[in-house]
Amino acid sequence: MSDSRELEIAKKYFQTNLSVGEIVAVRDLKGLGIREPERVIAELIRQGIIVRGEGCYNFRREKRKE
Repeated sequence: MSDSRELEIAKKYFQTNLSVGEIVAVRDLKGLGIREPERVIAELIRQGIIVRGEGCYNFRREKRKE
């Protein structure tokens, strides 16, 4: 699976799951076929699509309109 495809899958996952625990997110993304979910999550954080909370990831409100 290509990197851009994995990013799109992860982005859609977080759009559906607006706030999800770190462990659950990694497990779910692996189940969706993402080989390295931690790397994909780090890229989504870098892009400002999600933010890391205390033990969770949250989809950024201002990015929901995309």
